[in-house]
Amino acid sequence: MLAGYEHLLAAGRRLQWDAEAIDLSADAAALGALSNDAQRRVRTLLAGFWVAEHGVAEHLEEYVTVSDGMARRCLELQASDERRHARFFERVRAEVLDVDDVRGIAGAEIVALFERELPAVAAGLAAGSVALADAVGLYHLVLEAIVLSVGEAALVAEAAPLPGVAAGAARVQADERWHIGLGVQVLSDAGISPGGIEPLAERAARAWGAEIASDDRVRHALAAHRRRALLLRRSTLAGRV
Repeated sequence: MLAGYEHLLAAGRRLQWDAEAIDLSADAAALGALSNDAQRRVRTLLAGFWVAEHGVAEHLEEYVTVSDGMARRCLELQASDERRHARFFERVRAEVLDVDDVRGIAGAEIVALFERELPAVAAGLAAGSVALADAVGLYHLVLEAIVLSVGEAALVAEAAPLPGVAAGAARVQADERWHIGLGVQVLSDAGISPGGIEPLAERAARAWGAEIASDDRVRHALAAHRRRALLLRRSTLAGRV
């Protein structure tokens, strides 16, 4: 049974936090104390999240503009969340990674998904050539529910020695859970099951590369995706009765 927009909106409001209040003062030194391999993985994840969150913060406004009613109120709150995530990872870039451009660290597939494919879908949404449900399918059920879920699982594990990053990652992960629920609700209201995104699911689950997207993390993300797809199929069938 789906939660409904009122529940999602209440959950999102309860989860609000301050990206500027998290203390990152110990994190650069903690990163430097990790092994070379662990440092590389954490740097890749932090750079990837910078790319992802900045891409979403820029392009989710198109989703808000074409929506209405309770879906729009939820998307407006989500857009505020994404801007906060972008501010947090900008702090991480400057204070922990201390690099000017993270794209070379993030990995080509993450850059392609969030800086080419997401903007293209958002542009189509704004132009009227892409339906809101299709755009939600890409963002909420692929980029958030699969790509970022794999990355969040890795980041929470890998960045545990970095206190500020770990605290921020846990908060981002909690936000993303209700965002994914919002995507499922929007698709259910549209009477759409996510069959069109199945070809992207495996690619999305492995977007971080084999070192980060371990077999266990990929299996977990794809199993959760299949459960959501089944829920949507049942909801769609129930709506036709």
